[in-house]
Amino acid sequence: MKYTKPPLSISEQITRLQERSLIISDTEKAKNYLTHIGYYRLSAYFIPFEQTGRSGQRNHHFKPNTHFQNIIDLYIFDRKLRLFIMEAIERIEVSTRTTWASELALENSNSHAYIESSFFKAPKKHQYMLDRASKELHKSQEIYVLHYKSKYTKPDLPPIWAMVESLSFGSLSHWVELTTSTKVKSSIAKKLGLPNINTMEKILHILTYVRNLCAHHSRVWNRRLTLQLPYIKHFKSDMEREAISSKTHHEQSTREIYNYLVVLAHLMKKIQPNTTWIKRLVAHIQTLDEKHHIKMGFPSSWQTKPLWQNNT
Repeated sequence: MKYTKPPLSISEQITRLQERSLIISDTEKAKNYLTHIGYYRLSAYFIPFEQTGRSGQRNHHFKPNTHFQNIIDLYIFDRKLRLFIMEAIERIEVSTRTTWASELALENSNSHAYIESSFFKAPKKHQYMLDRASKELHKSQEIYVLHYKSKYTKPDLPPIWAMVESLSFGSLSHWVELTTSTKVKSSIAKKLGLPNINTMEKILHILTYVRNLCAHHSRVWNRRLTLQLPYIKHFKSDMEREAISSKTHHEQSTREIYNYLVVLAHLMKKIQPNTTWIKRLVAHIQTLDEKHHIKMGFPSSWQTKPLWQNNT
């Protein structure tokens, strides 16, 4: 089937939306949003406000009394939600960087422990990761890197506590996974409040994916995420789960954003016990009409769960 839809000007986009029963009270304001956000990006936020045909398929016509501002409000809610997620992941990433670098260096009494292949499994992958880190450090203009280069000749690369600052969250999660020391890994898991090494490694990998969604301004409020969280018994009072097998009673966590927020909240509480992040997140969630909560995976009684109860 050949794609034949023609491009539309902003004015034509406005007309099309009005023909589909969307109420646009301020045309100039709508034009500005469509100019700077784009029709295609906004169209993902049309869906909750659209009518459905007999077969359950979209017919692109809006429900009665739907205003353009309703769509913008949902878009802004999602944008702010991404900022909450990024704030939490930043704290988790920095904590993981600090613990990994410190513990690995202290355990081996080696300021450059990351260079030693004997401290890592999969030597070829370690060499690949080391080469990547080396390239980043050699082209870096960060003051701490330039200072090291100007003062020291050996080793060629800076110590681990400086090197780790150049890593992306994705690279950091790979370095942690490659590390052979269970003591180092257990320390990271403990400081994040996670039950074991395996869960910790999975969480770091998944949060890298969630961070990338947010960094690329992707929709998260009603997304069914690709990478699935492990079901964490420590968080069972707060996490939502679904049965995979009725015979074995085996369960897995659901893939909507709710469970990912649960994990972030638990980790934030561990890193900073007096954090205001949870309370601020709850206040933000409450700005969204409850009819949209289900698309985020929130259970109907979510505010009574232990994690949120003291923050509503």
